[in-house]
Amino acid sequence: MITEILILGTVIGGIWALVASGFSLMFGVARILNFAHGIFFVLGAYFTISLNSKLSSVLAQYSLPFSIFLSIFLVGIVGLIIYRLFLSPLKEHEIMVILVTLAIALLLEELLLMIFKDISISVPSVLHGTLSFFGIPITYTRILALFLAIALLVILELFTNKTRTGKSILATSQDKEAAMLIGIDVDRVYSMVAFISASFASLAGILYSQIYAVNPETALRVLIYAFAIVILGGLGNVRGSIVAAFIIGYLQVATSLSLGTRWSEVLAMIVIISILIIRPKGLFGVEV
Repeated sequence: MITEILILGTVIGGIWALVASGFSLMFGVARILNFAHGIFFVLGAYFTISLNSKLSSVLAQYSLPFSIFLSIFLVGIVGLIIYRLFLSPLKEHEIMVILVTLAIALLLEELLLMIFKDISISVPSVLHGTLSFFGIPITYTRILALFLAIALLVILELFTNKTRTGKSILATSQDKEAAMLIGIDVDRVYSMVAFISASFASLAGILYSQIYAVNPETALRVLIYAFAIVILGGLGNVRGSIVAAFIIGYLQVATSLSLGTRWSEVLAMIVIISILIIRPKGLFGVEV
C-alpha cells in the first residue's frame, strides 16, 4: 500500500503542482487571489472535449493533440481577458477582487451546467496501455501526466530565472515600484502571469480528466485543493506550493485508499485550518 501511495501520490501531486503553481504565481506577482482559478481547470477539459469532437472528422488521429494545445491557449486567453476586464481595475482592492473572481467562477460554472448538464466527462487518453512498476499497474496516461507536469514546472523555473522576461516577473514580484522605475511594464507582466496561470490550470484539468472524470462542480473542489496547497506552501511562494502539492497528493491518495475519496476533501480543509493556526505563513511562507 505504501508503494501504491508513493506512485499514485506522485502523479496526482504533479497535477496539483501545476494548479497550485499558477495560483501562487498570480498571487506572488500581482498580489491577486484569483478564486476563478478552479474554473480554468474545468474549462481545459471541456474545451478539449468540444474541440476534439468538432475536429476529429478533419484532423483524424491528430485532432486530440491539436485540441489539447488549442484548449490550453484558449483558456490562457480567457484568463487574460478576465484579468484585463475585471481584475486590472480592481487589483488594489483585495476584497473586491475575491468577490469578483468568485462571481465569475459561479457564472462560468452555471454556463457549463446549462450547456453540458451535470454530467461527468473524461478527455480521451493520448496513450493507451499499462506498465507494471513494483507490481503495481500504472497506465501510460498517468506516466505521461507526471512527466508533462514535471517538465512544465522545470520550464517555468528556467523561464523565470534564466530569461529576461522571467527576470522582469521576479523583479515585479519583489518590488513593483522599483520594477517600474527601471522601465519594466508591470501591467504587461501581470497580463503575462494571468495567461500562464490559467494555462497551467487548464493543462492540469486536461491531465486530470484523462485519469478521473470531471464536471462543472469540480471547479470548487479544485479551488479548495489549490488554496490548501498554497497556504501549506506559503502564499506567493511557487516552489513552496510545488512541494506542498506533492504532500497533499500523497495525503489525498493515502486517505482515499484507507478511508474513501470524500475524506480526502475533509483532509484538505483540516490542512488549511491546522497550518493557519500553527504557522500562519505556511511551511515556506513569505511576508504578505
